Amino acid sequence: MEWSSPSIILNIRPYGEINSIVTALSSDNGLFRGMVYGAQSRKQVATWQMGNFVSAHWSAALPEQLGTLKGELVHATAASVMQSFLTLSMMRSCCALTESCLLEHQSVPTIFQNLMILLTKLSHDPIEAEQKGIAALLRWELQLLKELGYGLDFTNCQKTNYNQSYWVSPKTGLAVTEETAGEWKPRLFRLPNLFLDESDFGTLEDWCEGLRMTGHFLERYIQEFRNRTLPAARIHLYDILNKRNTEKTS
Repeated sequence: MEWSSPSIILNIRPYGEINSIVTALSSDNGLFRGMVYGAQSRKQVATWQMGNFVSAHWSAALPEQLGTLKGELVHATAASVMQSFLTLSMMRSCCALTESCLLEHQSVPTIFQNLMILLTKLSHDPIEAEQKGIAALLRWELQLLKELGYGLDFTNCQKTNYNQSYWVSPKTGLAVTEETAGEWKPRLFRLPNLFLDESDFGTLEDWCEGLRMTGHFLERYIQEFRNRTLPAARIHLYDILNKRNTEKTS
């Protein structure tokens, strides 16, 4: 069995001195893994990096086998985002989340497309992404939850009234107004306006609030269906921004 498809590299695990087991997301075949011989060699190491877009060719005797993976570099996302530590952390977070949430060999074309768009934005201008990329990543996480069947309901939010504050229930994922939240606000998540207005890139505080909210629902989904916690890269991204926010307000 063999196939070829555009793919995004999500993870690379060294195997021996120069080989690697690569996890990737295919536009046609979903999440898959394959052995890349010589992935750590000088000739191939630049291709097999997290976040890169490759033209992948996978082959195995049986579909359930690990298989052998070969590929040609299409877009070097990893090399581009190296200019910014924060943007690099964003890239690692979204790749790790994608791997954690998906089952192997299940086609998820919308998730593939959304991830490709996000990584393209981050790598196009990594320095600008430090200010605008978190908002894009948060909206991507919201889309990921929706595609996984765990979408949050913001229908109670009036988009024409941006001065209104909204809150989200950690149990139901429903958004409520300031008035409705009442005394329950300490138990709810504040909904940053960037989720309602795509022209709003948010503040450092908004980013932390947004990551805390989406992280709660992502972890609930992952724990329920995959028996895992949030990946370390996603936790690390929140810690970076939360530290900056704490230093700013202290």
